[in-house]
Amino acid sequence: MGVANLLIVDDTVETCDMLARLFVRCGYTAECAYTGADVVPRLQAGTFDLVLLDVMMPGMDGFSVLAAIRGHVVPAIATIPVAMYTAISDPDQQGRALAMGANEWIVKGTPFALLRQRLECFLQSRGGA
Repeated sequence: MGVANLLIVDDTVETCDMLARLFVRCGYTAECAYTGADVVPRLQAGTFDLVLLDVMMPGMDGFSVLAAIRGHVVPAIATIPVAMYTAISDPDQQGRALAMGANEWIVKGTPFALLRQRLECFLQSRGGA
């Protein structure tokens, strides 16, 4: 198996950069996108194994980004695992995301070791961990 390549999407630069550094220290490669509008072009330009996606972002929010990913014509993009990473703990919003095709819903503040563990099954199934 190769090294997993993650696309971390969060409009808070500090959060995105901190997560990327933590994942890199654990042997992954990680890139940041700071707006929802950047996600699909980044997925088209690179090979990613998973998207860690903030929900609350200005402009194109996480739900809109998820819809764009799941509706994409390129199967490698449309089927990429997407973990929603958000401060929202509302079960209705979680259900909405899962119904739209999100693979996981993780509330911000989850310890990094648990976050990493929850993403491993998706990374392993794609051969990236």
